[in-house]
Order: sequence, then C-alpha cells, then structure tokens
Amino acid sequence: MINFTFKSLIVLIVTSSALLLTPMRSDAQVNMNRLAQVAKSCQEDILSSNYYKRMGFDTNSINSYLKNSYNQEQAIRYCIYSRYHYSLLLTKHPWLDSTGEILPGYPGSVVVASLVNVFGSSDKTSILDCIANQDVSSQECSLTGSKIGSGGSFINTIPNWYISCKLNVCPSCVIAPDEVSGSREEILKAFIKWFLTLEKTQRREVISLLGDGDEARELRAVIMGESSAALKKYLEVRQRVEEQEQEQRRQEVLDN
Repeated sequence: MINFTFKSLIVLIVTSSALLLTPMRSDAQVNMNRLAQVAKSCQEDILSSNYYKRMGFDTNSINSYLKNSYNQEQAIRYCIYSRYHYSLLLTKHPWLDSTGEILPGYPGSVVVASLVNVFGSSDKTSILDCIANQDVSSQECSLTGSKIGSGGSFINTIPNWYISCKLNVCPSCVIAPDEVSGSREEILKAFIKWFLTLEKTQRREVISLLGDGDEARELRAVIMGESSAALKKYLEVRQRVEEQEQEQRRQEVLDN
C-alpha cells in the first residue's frame, strides 16, 4: 500500500461520505452520486500498489513519488476528472459501452473518451478524412495518431504517468498496445477498423463528438466543462471537511 498519512486518509474517506450528503441542488451540473462513487474508487486505487502493478509499473518508483502529499493530491485530482469524464460520456452516449474493443482489453469507448478530452477546441482533427482515406501515415491522420499515442509509453515517465485517461479509467488499455508492439500506427488502424464496424447512426455520433464542426467542439467543451465542475465540487467539499475538522480540534482544545 502507498503510504498516505493517517490524516489525509481520513479526509479522503470523509470527503466521499460528505459528497453523498451534499444536496443535488447545490450544483445542478454535477451528479453528486456519480462524483462520490468516482472519488471513492480513485481514493482506493491511488492508495493501492496493486493497481499500478497490473500495468507493469515500477511500484517502488510510484510509491516513492506518492510519498509527497502534493503528488498524492494531483494524482487523485486527475483520476477524479478522468473517471467522471468517462462516466459522463457513457451516460450521454450509452451505446458506446457495448461497441466492443479496438484491441483485446482496449474498449473503443475509452479511445473516444480520450480523444474527446485531448482534442483542443481549435484543433482541426481531420478524423473523418483520416478514416475515409484509411492511410494512417497521411497528414489527415497525424493529429489523431499522436493523440491516440502508444498506450504504454508513459509508464516509466514520472511525473506524467498519472495524467493519462487510459491509466485512470482502464488499466488493461495500458497493457493492450503491447500486443501490437505499441505502435501508434497499429493502434490507429485498430481504431479505424473498429469505427467502420459501427452502425451508421453510431458512426455519425462519434464524428459529432470528434469532428471539426462547431457542434463537435461545443459537445467536447460541454463534457470537459461538466467534468471540471465535478472536480471543483469535490475540492470544495474536501476543503469544507478539512475546515470542519480543524474547527473541531480547536473546540477540543478549549473544552478539555
């Protein structure tokens, strides 16, 4: 187990409980039940060496890195954002959850979620032209190929390992590229093949999320904005819990 301080562990556990007790009307944009579940799962995984061991990480390096409270906090924040973001995407587009894998252990839904999160609002994705040409070495495929990445290339890169959507929502997705030697071209080929197996309405919906049009940019911005709002709510609740604990300690000093 990663060595969190007792104080930080208590705050994390209490924060998850407090999230469930926070009224929905406090922020209609954030689903508090989903956020509490996400926070709880992230707290459990961030504390577990076994989580990283499943992906082939050097757990000694990870444990050493996460001894620092700031690094712990950053890892939890990225996890909460990524998992809420992925859960939100599946809620808005539930059919994605049953579209299969691009590679064994690597669901197409995770690829879509990753690309929704990393395509910038001003990026010309050219993803439809890339798929139409089916030439992964073409200019049209350059951005999508670079964003899909090699899957496992960040494993030994401290401190960048914890920012990956794949790492936070799908440990098997980190391992999957090893089966195709981890090349971006092979992963992109697998994604294109997966896309072409979708029904017509599903293909259109994916492009409505990942394409170049204003609607696609707005949809990506909405999902990212709601995910950021969820993380902000988590931090607000956590701060409130810490302030209440501090006030309780003050009262105990006065009363004893």
